[in-house]
Amino acid sequence: MYVTNIKNTKELKTPSGKSIWWLLPKEIGTPNFEMRYFEVKKGIESDEEKHPFEHEVFVVKGEGIIKSGGIERRVKSGDAVFIAPNEPHQFLNFKENPFGFICVIPNGCEDDRKESK
Repeated sequence: MYVTNIKNTKELKTPSGKSIWWLLPKEIGTPNFEMRYFEVKKGIESDEEKHPFEHEVFVVKGEGIIKSGGIERRVKSGDAVFIAPNEPHQFLNFKENPFGFICVIPNGCEDDRKESK
């Protein structure tokens, strides 16, 4: 078993300004998936991205918008979202409070993002 706390994890910034913490990376021995926590402050708008792997997202704090192609969905704490491989997606915060979510991806898919750029 491995237990950590977000306070013991390094905060990194994505190029668009989102904060990311790699909570359960493959480096600690996870065999299949990696867990990250993101926070998006008001006014931060990530670039639209798509990847050849799936994402599972669980909103734990605040409210936000997830765009996919031409569709916008408002999400709030307690919502779960599946983003299919190669599906365009973008995360936005329209509220004063941070929009925080857990994102799970297959191991190794974003190794290039484990250090601040």
